[in-house]
Amino acid sequence: MCIYPCALIRSTGKIKNMTSDLDKLKKYATYSSVIAAIIIIIMKLAGWVLTNSLSIFASLTDSLLDAVTSMLNLLAVHYALKPADNEHRFGHHKAEDLAVFVQSAFFGASGIFLIIAAIKRAVYPIPLDYSYHGIVIMMGSIIVTICLITFQRYVIKKTGSDVIKADSLHYSIDLLSNIAVIISLIIVTIWDINIIDPLFAIIVAIFILHGSWELLCGAFDKLMDRELSEEKKQRIINIIRLHDVIKGFHDLKTRHAGNKVFIQFHLELDPNITLNKAHNISVEIEHKLLQEFEGAEIIIHQDPAGIDEHVEYIET
Repeated sequence: MCIYPCALIRSTGKIKNMTSDLDKLKKYATYSSVIAAIIIIIMKLAGWVLTNSLSIFASLTDSLLDAVTSMLNLLAVHYALKPADNEHRFGHHKAEDLAVFVQSAFFGASGIFLIIAAIKRAVYPIPLDYSYHGIVIMMGSIIVTICLITFQRYVIKKTGSDVIKADSLHYSIDLLSNIAVIISLIIVTIWDINIIDPLFAIIVAIFILHGSWELLCGAFDKLMDRELSEEKKQRIINIIRLHDVIKGFHDLKTRHAGNKVFIQFHLELDPNITLNKAHNISVEIEHKLLQEFEGAEIIIHQDPAGIDEHVEYIET
């Protein structure tokens, strides 16, 4: 006789199928990001060559980094989605966090470089050429970026992927920088105020530094196995307490690895119930947690209520 209730087995199968579909969405998002980055780079390179604008060069540098990080994300997502093996029993999910950490460092370095270049251009200004061409090219770049961000936000809504969030943040910064570049080119074209070009380059650099710092902190927290937010932990606690036969729980531990959530805790149950019933209670709670935290890895240990016999290591 099957220990698991049939309804739970059917629901678990549906969850696995949904997870597979979401994994495909993440892959499609990374492919789209790389293709869009290549198109944008070609457009901005042409704009920079035609205009000699530092703000376009700043935006081009941002897009080059977008391309590099998009390729890193593509590799990271493919590696992170590999199933667990004998040497990586918890899976490969931290590959996403490592990719985010590396790309945030790249972005921080590029922001500093752009600020230095902008200061130099402000001290030694260079007149811009063919500003109208630059405006048209940057508008085309904006259209491509908006299309990509729209698709990425759809994928983020469906998957909650941090690596796609990081990629989307990059392109959101890119969108803002494109708008800033167009404004600077219009001002330079109409009023011939060349100092605006390096000033807008500095604004783009500040956006890059701010975004890279947020990504760096988030990736560092996950690599160091920081606990889930208090709001998410409270949701876990509420689910545990829904079952009226539970006497209590303790040692709740949580962490993130990439987009995967890990949850473990001890349930305190009536010591007189059968092992089979204790198991079924745990399965029901696990199922409810999976509905709230899709694809999570959950470990539940059953303890007799009122008995605290945890094994401790004693140095001799």
